[in-house]
Amino acid sequence: MLDATQFIIHLQSLIDNPFKKRFLLAVSGGVDSCVMAYLFHHHGLDFDVAHCNFHLRGEESDQDMEFLKNIPYLKDVSLFIKEFDTIALQQDSGKSVEMVARDLRYEWFQELGKEYDYIATAHHADDNAETIFLNLTRGTGLKGMTGIPSINGKIIRPLLPFPAEDILAFAAQHHIEFRIDQSNYSELFRRNKIRWQIIPKLKEINPNLIPTFTRNIGLFNAQYRFYEQKLQILKTGLLLKKDNEYLIPIQQLIDSGHSELLLHEILTDFNFHSDTIQNIVNKLHTIPGKKFTSGTHILIKDRKYLIISEIKTTNPLYIIIDHLSDLENLGFSVETLDYKEDLQFQSDPNTIYIDKNKVQFPLILRNWQEGDYFYPYGMKGKKKVSDLFTDEKIAIPHKHRIPLLCMEDEIVWIVGYKADRRFAIKSGETTQYYVIRRIAE
Repeated sequence: MLDATQFIIHLQSLIDNPFKKRFLLAVSGGVDSCVMAYLFHHHGLDFDVAHCNFHLRGEESDQDMEFLKNIPYLKDVSLFIKEFDTIALQQDSGKSVEMVARDLRYEWFQELGKEYDYIATAHHADDNAETIFLNLTRGTGLKGMTGIPSINGKIIRPLLPFPAEDILAFAAQHHIEFRIDQSNYSELFRRNKIRWQIIPKLKEINPNLIPTFTRNIGLFNAQYRFYEQKLQILKTGLLLKKDNEYLIPIQQLIDSGHSELLLHEILTDFNFHSDTIQNIVNKLHTIPGKKFTSGTHILIKDRKYLIISEIKTTNPLYIIIDHLSDLENLGFSVETLDYKEDLQFQSDPNTIYIDKNKVQFPLILRNWQEGDYFYPYGMKGKKKVSDLFTDEKIAIPHKHRIPLLCMEDEIVWIVGYKADRRFAIKSGETTQYYVIRRIAE
């Protein structure tokens, strides 16, 4: 049951002497964050408030913002407001609107929170249960069953043990006004489907579902900590360092009886994907010589060991291009042409057509780096360059020799393979364009 005493007891269990700390509260205007702010005010804690306006609900978003400016228990605290053009930022991001908003929110909180000891969000027990179900639908290991952490660095969640119905009851008892976000009822979002379809059905089986889940999550966390301790001991015994390489004894791995689990835990640290790791597991009993790559590391199955080494690029390419003539000196031809509506593109991976007005010098010609991504022409969303190399079945040594034409951090062209659509010619927009051809490798 949520009351002021239970709240402060829980907060004191999370951090030492909260009355000597400064807090930044993330307040949306909904019931959860308003109750959290009220409780911080009630106990005389030192706090300020941060509010994000994502402009996703028209006038309602602005009304939330104005509502916070007139809350009596916030009149003596600083209210920081940040407005985002979320839809514009979401386009071509390859992420859902929810994920973009989440990233924007936490990035701003971390920046603003440098002056504070802790940043508090109003996640509660129902949010935690929903997160478990979401993780299960996506596919998860034991870590995904531990839910939302009560404290993660500077982020704390002081309402996490309390169910949503207790928070609503507290708001009613203390006449705490709040705003209702209608998008929380839209079943277009996966979390809302779980909230309004799945959980009510499960509550028919167990009316105390949320308290039960809260206890289970506590148990899952204890089990996961125990698992991590034991796992670290096994990993230490299996992963051997020799000069610039890591060795995993194959027979010792097999004898452990947990070869698949242990390889997943070890190799994810070297950026190997799950499907590649499964392939390595399947090849443990085969003849030696098989090679696997993660983009940053190469794994070779030898007779007795799996040998992991970092991929190092020899003679790294990094050329600054201040003028078009610089490209022409590097084995490319460049033309500047006026746009015409009847323009016909030549289908050639060694030729790129880009809008002149979208290009700013200097350009850079460089090698691929781990984490590089681009927005492929003719496709939606973004794609890792390493995934393109995998699709094209490019050998490990060759992928490090493929040049990337870039503008600052943005990839314009993976030379000989794919162009980035952000620089594409568009009817009604483009007036002049460049045709760049690679004429020599």
